[in-house]
Amino acid sequence: MNRPAFHIVFTDLDGTLLDHNDYGYEQSLPGIRLLREIGIPLILVSSKTAAEMEILHHELGLDGPFVCENGGGIVFPVRPGEPPRLEAYGMGVNDLAARICLLAEATGKSVRLFSDMSIEEIAERTKLDRAAAALARERSFTIPFITTDGSAIDLHAANMALAKDGLGVTRGGRFYHFGAAGVDKGRAVRRICETFRPAAGEAEIVTTGIGDSENDLPMLHAVERPVLVRKPDGSVVGAEIDAMITEGIGPEGFTEAVMRLFA
Repeated sequence: MNRPAFHIVFTDLDGTLLDHNDYGYEQSLPGIRLLREIGIPLILVSSKTAAEMEILHHELGLDGPFVCENGGGIVFPVRPGEPPRLEAYGMGVNDLAARICLLAEATGKSVRLFSDMSIEEIAERTKLDRAAAALARERSFTIPFITTDGSAIDLHAANMALAKDGLGVTRGGRFYHFGAAGVDKGRAVRRICETFRPAAGEAEIVTTGIGDSENDLPMLHAVERPVLVRKPDGSVVGAEIDAMITEGIGPEGFTEAVMRLFA
């Protein structure tokens, strides 16, 4: 006899649940509502900071944990009136900043760090307002950066070189991210599944992951049902993953995936 299933959905934000250009989530709402109606937890997993995500988490009416800074931190809800509990992994930004020379050596690139950008520059690059850009700058576990000439980084070669120092680099929708090796969205997914084990009881935990960028690949490898959302130009990453690929882009693709899997 088949065991009952306890489903959990993990989703990236920028370019997936949120529109890449204006960060809107209106087209995601039908999918979010369906998951709420059928009692499936929706877990946000992002490169955004905890401060940024707390606002969105509240707006969407979610009550589960969420993952910030590509798995550098997991925020768990606690009793009403108490501050959320943060589990931290990897290195802090001060330790990372002291190792920036290793990043330059491994990539062979001149880089410009998020921490060296003004609020105004961050707002211009991200299309966030100044208040949101200030929250995005409050990094704890990762340092976003760009190459000064706009050229691409060979992620495989860079990570091979950085691994001996316990460091790594990945890429999101707009920035590269420098952090500790082995600290990623996949590790965070596995940790959160552990915390849901008591709620699942005898049921089998079945996980779905929805994302669109290179920094989502560890999450998609960690779930049973990976979904790749198309980028604005129609392309998809992660050709090596046996995943559902949406026709829709961004939030439209998020809702499409939820409807195809759960409606």
